[in-house]
Amino acid sequence: MIKVLSVSVTVFVFTGCSKQLDIKPTDQIDGETLFTSVKKLDQAVLGVYANWNEEYILQIGSVPADECRIGLKNTGVDGSAQNLFRWSFSAGDKEILNPWSNAYQAIAYANRILQVIDNVPVGKTTEVTQKNVLKGELLALRAFQHFELYRVYAYSPQYNPNAFAIPYVTGTSVNDKPSRPSTADFFKALQQDIASAELLIAESKDNTRMGLNALYALEARVAVYTKNWALAIANASKVIAAIPLANSNEFPLIWADQSDAEVVFKLKRTNQSVIKPGDIWKNASMGIVYFAPAKKLLQSYDTSNDVRFRSYFDIDTSLQTQGQLPDIIKKYKGTVGAQNLADVKVFRTAEMYLIRAEANARLGNLKDATDDLNNLRRKRIQGYADEVFTDSDKLLTALFTERFKELPYEGHRYYDLRRAGYNIVRSVNDLPTGVTDYILTPGNNTYYIPIPQAESLANSNMKPNNPGW
Repeated sequence: MIKVLSVSVTVFVFTGCSKQLDIKPTDQIDGETLFTSVKKLDQAVLGVYANWNEEYILQIGSVPADECRIGLKNTGVDGSAQNLFRWSFSAGDKEILNPWSNAYQAIAYANRILQVIDNVPVGKTTEVTQKNVLKGELLALRAFQHFELYRVYAYSPQYNPNAFAIPYVTGTSVNDKPSRPSTADFFKALQQDIASAELLIAESKDNTRMGLNALYALEARVAVYTKNWALAIANASKVIAAIPLANSNEFPLIWADQSDAEVVFKLKRTNQSVIKPGDIWKNASMGIVYFAPAKKLLQSYDTSNDVRFRSYFDIDTSLQTQGQLPDIIKKYKGTVGAQNLADVKVFRTAEMYLIRAEANARLGNLKDATDDLNNLRRKRIQGYADEVFTDSDKLLTALFTERFKELPYEGHRYYDLRRAGYNIVRSVNDLPTGVTDYILTPGNNTYYIPIPQAESLANSNMKPNNPGW
């Protein structure tokens, strides 16, 4: 794509996936030599999943928002994402570069496979179907990766068809220097990939693969960001009909990877994974808590009756004796011998309820929206009494609060607040010593994530940068 990114893509292809795929160091790949069977093709597609680090999206989705407090020992060279939390980051920071480079690496890998996939030989009729499904997965993954990039780096966090998006890359040339398309053109390309994938993909019992329900969930999420409320309702409804919400007994087990209840799609993590979701919040080897849950978030729950509170958070008094904050993010805690290790739950049915409720609220269908909100709360809060809403603004406020409580640390909050044009408002109780700034508005440059400096320097066509940068 660009000089800097070309180098990283080459390294990714040669080393990161060498066990699955041996890609030649050229822009053109001989499919007859590379893929001699559908089985090998499947292994290559698994390589795209294996090198997808959604944790970088989770980090930006949470740390600069109002979900966290910075750890008392998260300082200096032993710290992590300090500038991101303090709204003092720069375009050269690794936290700003990581989502960009990882996503475009995954896209490059998918594109190289798509370039040759039609030449892969098939035997039995079942292999024809399997090859089509694999092509559909790659198209869906390409769409997903681009959408994640859009959420982070779009010029306008609120949908504006004329604003600059990010390049939608479908080619394989390492020398291309693409410019920023309009948001309208970006989503036209993305929707084309989704539509093509939907014709090929099949529903899978394996929720670590992009099956049809995962594709519907992606369509629903995209529709919320593009304000296509009817499409959001239609696709969220498909997922809700297929995969029910977890009950109160199942819900805590989701986060211990002991249940897949309501998990539509997840990324599998092992001790060999390059990064694990818990690594964002704690350095397990050094015992340093990078980020603790925000008091603002903790205080939003019915702590006695809400199953989410005891599933997401815990208290470790030993940390306090070490001079650290005692509250911990339990969601990705892992187990003894496998700290920070948990699968990344990319789509859950709960999000689909909240998407459908928001879309109905935007359309003025208050009863339908309220029903979805109450149904979700009944599953989460013991003894919950249904609430009635007759005002759409109050209902939307309640829905965004519910997203805050249901989806923390899953990569939504920062993007949610910005797509709605809301200020990011922290509780003063969540500010570290010496910090007084607790409101981030669209007038601040750090309300926006800049195009990474490495990309701007390597690609003179990547203009303009985002507001304030």
